[in-house]
Amino acid sequence: MPKAVAVAPLMVTPAATAAITAAPAVLTPAASTAPTAPATSAAPAADEPTEDRRSLRTKRMLREAFAQLIAERGLDGFSVGELTARADINRGTFYAHYRDMTDLLRRFEDEIIADLHALKPQIQTVTLRELLTFNRKGIPPRVTIELFDVLREHGHLLRVLLSPSGDAAFQARLRDRTCTDFVRSVLHSRYLKNPQPLTEYYIAYYASATLGLIQRWLERDMPEGSEEMARILLSVMMLRPGDSIELKGRKQ
Repeated sequence: MPKAVAVAPLMVTPAATAAITAAPAVLTPAASTAPTAPATSAAPAADEPTEDRRSLRTKRMLREAFAQLIAERGLDGFSVGELTARADINRGTFYAHYRDMTDLLRRFEDEIIADLHALKPQIQTVTLRELLTFNRKGIPPRVTIELFDVLREHGHLLRVLLSPSGDAAFQARLRDRTCTDFVRSVLHSRYLKNPQPLTEYYIAYYASATLGLIQRWLERDMPEGSEEMARILLSVMMLRPGDSIELKGRKQ
C-alpha cells in the first residue's frame, strides 16, 4: 500500500531547511521582481478639476460616516438619509454617485479587494531565497510588508466590515480570495501541481488563520507597524507544536 502524501511546510522551518533547499523553487522563478508600491488614493493634483476634488471629498466623507454607523448600528441598521446626515451631504449628492446602499457597499468592498489583488503578482514572485532569509534573519519579503500597508490604508472600514456586525459575505470573499491566494503563492509548487485533499485542508486552515490574525490586528486598532505584522504573520505560519513562541527579527 503506498505511503500517504504529506504536506510540506508552508514556510521554511529549521527542520525543513535542508530538504527544501534541494527541492524546486516555491512555485515562481527564483528571480524576484522589484516591488512596486501598493495602490493608494493619491491626493488630487493642483490643476485637477474642482468636480473631481469634490467627488473624492464626498467619497471620503461617506466612507467615514459609513464605517461609524456600521460600528454603532450594524450593516442594516441605518438608512441613506441617516448616512448622508452623518456625512454632511445631501441625498442628491449620494444618488449622483451610488444607486443605493448596496451599490455603495459593493463598490467600497471592490476597492479594497482590488488594492489587495494588485499585490498578487509580487506575492507570486516571492523566492525560496527570501523565505530562507526570513527563517535565518527574520527579514520578511517586501510584499508582505506592503500587504499590511494596504490593510492599514483601509483599516477603519475593514475593521467594521470584518466585525460581527459587518458583512459576512465580504469576510468569506477576503478569506477565499486574498488570504487563500497568499497561502497558495508560498506553498511548495509540487503540491499545487498535484493537489491532495490534505493540501486543500492545509490551505483552508492557513487562509482562515491569516484572516483571523488580520481581524485581531484591526480590532486592536493596528498598534503594530506593517513590518512587524509581516514578521508576526510569517513567524506564526512557521511555528510547530512545542516551538517557543518568539517573533523572528525582533529587536531586543
